[in-house]
Amino acid sequence: MKIAVIGESNIDIAVKPHGEPRQGGCTPADIRFHHGGVARNIAHNLAMLGHEVQLVSVFGDDRFAEQMMAECEQIGIDLSLSTQYENMKSPVFLSFNDEVGNMQSAVSDIELNSFLDLDWLMKRIDAINRADLVVADTLLSIEALTFLIGHCLVPLYIDTVSPNRAMHLAEAMKQSYRKSFFALKCNLAEAQAVTGIADANESARFLVDKGIENVYLTLGEDGVIFSSRKEHHRFSAIETEAVNVTGSGDAFFAGVIHANATGTNDETAVAYGLKAACHNVKSEAPVNPELRLSVFYD
Repeated sequence: MKIAVIGESNIDIAVKPHGEPRQGGCTPADIRFHHGGVARNIAHNLAMLGHEVQLVSVFGDDRFAEQMMAECEQIGIDLSLSTQYENMKSPVFLSFNDEVGNMQSAVSDIELNSFLDLDWLMKRIDAINRADLVVADTLLSIEALTFLIGHCLVPLYIDTVSPNRAMHLAEAMKQSYRKSFFALKCNLAEAQAVTGIADANESARFLVDKGIENVYLTLGEDGVIFSSRKEHHRFSAIETEAVNVTGSGDAFFAGVIHANATGTNDETAVAYGLKAACHNVKSEAPVNPELRLSVFYD
């Protein structure tokens, strides 16, 4: 299927200290650079699963941007709706992680994402609506998210990205004349930021009652809650030895989207998502370069 993915492309710098950080000194660490961003990661996964993917994003003009754009083109991602800005640096996300990639703290420099605004999106909405489905992250401005929810004519999938960005989505839903969209992927902290409800099951049901047709609430090693008007289930995670959990949520959502795009819904779509996430944590990179359709049938 033709899938448009809208949102951030950034550089991930992942730091795994060897032991406790030394105050006032230098701590040995494993430091890795990866191409990241929720939208870019989802687009990468979907392209490897055989879909015709358009990444609708913004890029700077530094070496990082050139490398990201070259990789996208190499794996078949269409960048014709993306924009490259002169004299702008790529967004950078620097995280300090534990031994399997669980984030302990982070800092970011994402000035470029200010261009993911309403005017930028409005110029692209007609082309975006020619896709079979649309995926967006919440790095879009509130005004752009509001416009997208109201004007996307095909099934719209949204990833909340973080608790702070989840609040952007909550505000966009309030402002949009259309109060619903097809699917939401969030973790518990993001769901709580939107709903103010601590309990995962109640939070998922609340989001469905607000108009989101399908809610996928991820709980890490505790699995996933899937909630819709028709059903509400909790699914166990697949046990595996994790090398790096960064990007596993993006892989999960890509698995769900792939399942839906090929006519598979509900419980089977969650199973696809869990298998994609399980495969992803076996790689040091945010996107496992070995992702193939066979993952879903092992």
